[in-house]
Amino acid sequence: MAGSGTNRRILSELTRLQGLSTNSDVKFLLDKSPADDPSSSLILGRILPKSNIYNQAAFQIEIKLLPEYPFKAPELRFITPIYHPNVDDKGKICVDILNANDGFKPTTPLTDVVKAVTNLIDNPNIDHALSPEIAAEYTQNKSTFERKALDMVKKHGLPRQ
Repeated sequence: MAGSGTNRRILSELTRLQGLSTNSDVKFLLDKSPADDPSSSLILGRILPKSNIYNQAAFQIEIKLLPEYPFKAPELRFITPIYHPNVDDKGKICVDILNANDGFKPTTPLTDVVKAVTNLIDNPNIDHALSPEIAAEYTQNKSTFERKALDMVKKHGLPRQ
């Protein structure tokens, strides 16, 4: 990791992320961070969506802080498999706030990133789907989509505590 200013920023971000477990409309449970292992640049935590089906489990995400952070957006992916039009089979997610041109600035807090990801899970954006097949199913055959999503939640979902 970079200098002490960056380390202070990361520690501040971790404190804010921990606050999402109790003091927020969007819930995030911090599982592992650079505070646990200073040689690591990974943050692991679980989002707790509110929407039907996804509200039955938690989903672990990995936030990778690049050496250029906070001047470059972190990389984010789902560790827990999830059946969703905006998440591909490798766990990648396309969320506007992580785009340098559209949303990410050096002042963007990681809490905003987590909130944007959770919001996208709760409110799929079909226009920016990473899985066209799942997006088509979501719009054209919602009952099949919901059955497949629920099967995946039951099979892979994590505890919400």
